[in-house]
Amino acid sequence: MKIFVMRHGDAHLSAGSDMQRPLSPIGESEAAHATDWLCEHYFAEEQNIDYAMVSPYLRTKQTFAKVTEKFNVTRTEYTRDIIPSASASVAQDYLDTVLAAHPEIENVLLVTHMPFVSYFVEALTKSTPPLFATASIAVIDYQKSNSHGHILEHKQAYFS
Repeated sequence: MKIFVMRHGDAHLSAGSDMQRPLSPIGESEAAHATDWLCEHYFAEEQNIDYAMVSPYLRTKQTFAKVTEKFNVTRTEYTRDIIPSASASVAQDYLDTVLAAHPEIENVLLVTHMPFVSYFVEALTKSTPPLFATASIAVIDYQKSNSHGHILEHKQAYFS
């Protein structure tokens, strides 16, 4: 199965709180380009994501909204388990539990933040993670049977 770990697009620096920071115009463009890249390289025949985990922060919700303009998403969960300060090991345990309960899931998208994206990729692959520019995506081939994966590809920056 594949897990797509995506960092949100570029966000404005100021807002009432970090949770309320919206995407900038550049971030909106980055999210759209990342979505197009996913369609072209991994979902050319069918644009369906089985399960999405999305941080409840505004910028991740807006990034995910760009994804849903082109993808059907069977199940979406907005969770604090993948906010910037969340525990990667707890999130992996939760994801493994969901995957065990739903064997039909063949692809997962996470839309989240730095530094969580790096810690999560490291937890899944037991290797040094890449650095994530905004709207970049790590594609992980993940084995449900042993809760381990390896990075197939890491697509960086989508500036227009």
